[in-house]
Amino acid sequence: MYLAAAVEPFGHEVKIVDLAGNPRWKETVSNLDADLFGITCVTPNVKIVREISLLLPKGKPIVIGGVHPTFLPQDTLEQIRCDAIVQGEGEIVIKKLIHDLEQGNLKRTYRGGLVPVAAIPKPARHLVTLSKYSPGGQSTTPIYTSRGCPYRCNFCSKITAQTYRTFPLERVLDEMEEVMKFGYRSILFGDDDIGIQPDRLKNMLKAIMPLRVNFRLNQDARQIDEEMLIFAAKAGCSEISFGIESGSQKMLDLMNKHTTVEANRRAILETKKHGIKAKAYFVVNFPGEDERTIIETLKFVEETKPDKWLLSSFAPLPGSDTFRRPRHYGITWMSSAWEDYYLVGTDGQFKPCFETKELTLERQTHFHEVLHRGLKGMIG
Repeated sequence: MYLAAAVEPFGHEVKIVDLAGNPRWKETVSNLDADLFGITCVTPNVKIVREISLLLPKGKPIVIGGVHPTFLPQDTLEQIRCDAIVQGEGEIVIKKLIHDLEQGNLKRTYRGGLVPVAAIPKPARHLVTLSKYSPGGQSTTPIYTSRGCPYRCNFCSKITAQTYRTFPLERVLDEMEEVMKFGYRSILFGDDDIGIQPDRLKNMLKAIMPLRVNFRLNQDARQIDEEMLIFAAKAGCSEISFGIESGSQKMLDLMNKHTTVEANRRAILETKKHGIKAKAYFVVNFPGEDERTIIETLKFVEETKPDKWLLSSFAPLPGSDTFRRPRHYGITWMSSAWEDYYLVGTDGQFKPCFETKELTLERQTHFHEVLHRGLKGMIG
């Protein structure tokens, strides 16, 4: 939607083909026609993107963008039928790419880099059936108020590196009014961490109080304080999600989280005290995980009882420090099948995609089952 909004003003007709949940997606793709096809590719989707590219009409240019070509350009060019790739953010470079195509001079690689805030348009929401999606089980749509994250968690892969950019408050309010005109009264602020600048978040919360909307946030436990929670509750916040990752200080340190178990505990308990639901994200099987750290995480869950949870299986994703330096983390084997690098399976589905001397495939499966079962038993 951001890319569409960047090129529509130049007179180009743009169509977004949403294949999610379409049982006849192969037929849909086979019947498409356009002057240029663009596909976003994250690492676990390399196989399906390859299938899509092979179904598209021959002789029409295909461009692949997203995380995988950003960090593994040669692998993308070799594995997926395409004419060009885009590395980094695309809102500016997509115009250059289309110009080159019109001039018959399409290059194999385009480097988008990082786009300044002023050059990021509001997403072209009119091109997508927003009502198809209901994150959290209710009629909700996402809004982003920033891009990037300044932290350096060792498991994280991100195009933005450590660059963090925020949209002006006027822009945020404008987008909120736009989605409200679409009929939404519930919003998911999709920022990785909306509270990196605490004063900015507090000013935003005060500004949206009169709108009387319901919303959810992703927040870092380090930035939680009493005043912010009071503002959030008054403004209509129903849920805050925290990247807890582990209840073990050893694991938090190995992940380079720069936070403490106590800070995470306080964030969940204080959030619940203010009538806001707390959701906890956990990661299992980061190198260094053992029986003791699993027990510590289960103890943390028992003490804090977050209202919701999500368990991710660690994968050394391209772009992360663990992928760049596997030996440093004791990783002795990584799967060559990119589809194994998913983080969250359906109802606990899990398949290890790496191995260390201590974290054998069998041991990872055991730890995942123990933690998943424990979370379901204590929280549901």
